[in-house]
Amino acid sequence: MNAPEKRSSEPGHLRAFVGYVGAGGIATASHYAVTVVAVELLHVPPVAASMAGFAVGATVKYWLNYSVAFQSRAPHGRASVRFVAVLVALFVLNTLLFALLQEGLGLYYLLAQAITTVLLIPPGYLLSRVWVFRSC
Repeated sequence: MNAPEKRSSEPGHLRAFVGYVGAGGIATASHYAVTVVAVELLHVPPVAASMAGFAVGATVKYWLNYSVAFQSRAPHGRASVRFVAVLVALFVLNTLLFALLQEGLGLYYLLAQAITTVLLIPPGYLLSRVWVFRSC
């Protein structure tokens, strides 16, 4: 007879993914709010506004992913350093994709940002689940 399997304290993929997307939605709303205010009211160039919005959204996203989506028990020191590493990669990808779509292809900045956001969901989720917020 086999020993009973130890149940992981980490949520299953479906629950974690739904939490990740929900946290991402709230973080994205923060990102977009900053971007729109910066462009429309402060007349900041769209790429710079998107960069500022990304930074605000990232802060919101860390706390929601850590506590809700992945229910992580990883030490904040380790998780936050890994989050920043992934964030830097996603920041660069966000900026390059957004610039390509908005400046290169001439798409309206909100459409360019929406496309960019959707394209960054899969790599962000996978890296967050298997590396950033993994408890052990």
